[in-house]
Amino acid sequence: MEGLSAELLLRIIVFGAVASGIWALAASGFSLIFGVVRILNFAHGTIFVLSAYFGITLTNYGVNPYVAFVASILFAGVFGVAMYKIALSPIRESKVMVIIVTLAIALLVEQILMMTFGGHGISFPSLVEGVVYVAGVPITYKRILTFIIAVIALISLEFFITRTKTGKMIMATAEDMEAAMLIGIDTEKALVITMFVSSILAGLGGLLYSQIFATTPIVSLKALIYAFAIVILGGLGSVRGSIVAAFIVGYTLAITISLLGARWSEFVVLLTIIAILIVKPTGLYGVEE
Repeated sequence: MEGLSAELLLRIIVFGAVASGIWALAASGFSLIFGVVRILNFAHGTIFVLSAYFGITLTNYGVNPYVAFVASILFAGVFGVAMYKIALSPIRESKVMVIIVTLAIALLVEQILMMTFGGHGISFPSLVEGVVYVAGVPITYKRILTFIIAVIALISLEFFITRTKTGKMIMATAEDMEAAMLIGIDTEKALVITMFVSSILAGLGGLLYSQIFATTPIVSLKALIYAFAIVILGGLGSVRGSIVAAFIVGYTLAITISLLGARWSEFVVLLTIIAILIVKPTGLYGVEE
């Protein structure tokens, strides 16, 4: 029994870490764009999935998986910026129109992917192969790599926002756009960079997800729901709060799936989020207006 308990605990730790890292990437990107641009990008889950399909397509045409991985992340960033410049920037002041347009883009892309690839699950090729045994429990190298990449990306995001000149420009824009303009900050440039960073975070999360799990067009909705729920739990606009909330959600998923089964996972996660919001309505790192 002790061996079984230890094995189960290790599986929860590993699965929770991987799920938390992936959802932290998606949620931090969603939170970043809301915190700076003040829009709810309902096409965020679409970028999450689109980068995976783009990478899979490249590898199907013989492109090296590592090259395809990097190219897909950049593609996600370019797609996000193009979407912002063409569709969102002209209507940015209308919150309702932004929601409608991003939802329309999400539905359009989902249908295109469904017609092109079908509804069956496909995966991005593993960047690393092999298994390591810890206390008799097999842990694939790709799961370890996924968590390491996610942690490096999140640390890099924190450094970028707090320590670089561009990051400080973005934060100043988020605090007060009019004041930022008065002191000479190019706020439009800050918004474009924010959209780029937000999109590459979603794209990276989607690629890592597709290595571990099967990706389908419907996953875009799942990614959006998880990102939105995590952002609300962490506190709207708080990237750090989103990361903490992602680990709460990730480990809640891992524990629930391990003990009760996958069908209970979303239900328990939502109950956990509701319980925390009852105690702290503004979210973990949110503040009263």
